[in-house]
Amino acid sequence: MKLVHISDIHINADPIAGQNSVAAFEACLAHVAKRHADAEAVVISGDLTHHGRREAYLKLREILDASPLEPILMIGNHDHRETFKEIFPDAPVDADGYIQHVREIGGHRLIFLDTNLAGNHSGRLGPKRLAWLSARLGEAERERKPALVFLHHHPVQIGVLATDILALVQKKEFAAVLRRHRDTIRHVFFGHCHMSLSGSIEGVPFSAPRSTSHPGWPEFEGRLAYGHGPIEPSYNLALIGDTSVVIHTIEYRLDDRIEWEPLTGGEAGTVTVPPGP
Repeated sequence: MKLVHISDIHINADPIAGQNSVAAFEACLAHVAKRHADAEAVVISGDLTHHGRREAYLKLREILDASPLEPILMIGNHDHRETFKEIFPDAPVDADGYIQHVREIGGHRLIFLDTNLAGNHSGRLGPKRLAWLSARLGEAERERKPALVFLHHHPVQIGVLATDILALVQKKEFAAVLRRHRDTIRHVFFGHCHMSLSGSIEGVPFSAPRSTSHPGWPEFEGRLAYGHGPIEPSYNLALIGDTSVVIHTIEYRLDDRIEWEPLTGGEAGTVTVPPGP
């Protein structure tokens, strides 16, 4: 299965950190459509807008309507749940009104979580949402379906203080759920940090892409560090096989600056790579 993971697009009328978030996201979508239109899922894991305003969601809908892609949309701390529902009324919700659901794609059970708490930038998975997650993973386990879990907030300390104070609050509870179901969960995907990350929690691997709007820098001295130009925005491409998960960081703005070295033809089924410099 090929899966595209985009996050933190922050659609906004005005520049953010001197950058045009709309143009950056449009370029990202165009690159995905050009290079990976065969992806079985495209997921945008929250912070769809910068301020949760209605006009920003309308702009996002306009962009998506003009694209051949049909991304799965999640919300983050910069989003407004009710306004999102108004502009995207077909977005699936659970019985408690949270924007979380399950999809069956490529032989996997994809579980999408809502970690938004209105008026707060750190993430929340209260008792209801944790119970919902546990129930969905229990179903996947009984049905022998490998699971992929998506959430906006990072559920683990990453060592960057200015970001870690805004992490998922229920990290221990989330880790306990992973521990109980780690034979079922193949990968955890999240955003929020604006920087490329990988690692594991309770033996379950995770990854996160950079923001398309204002990618972050791993600053370990307590400061927030963002910047287009020296830091390339990216999305992640996940190639999920029967026994492997491979994550590629796609710095999509560099596509037309790469010098492609053509492969020379050899015998049937083989190619020859030209020698390096």
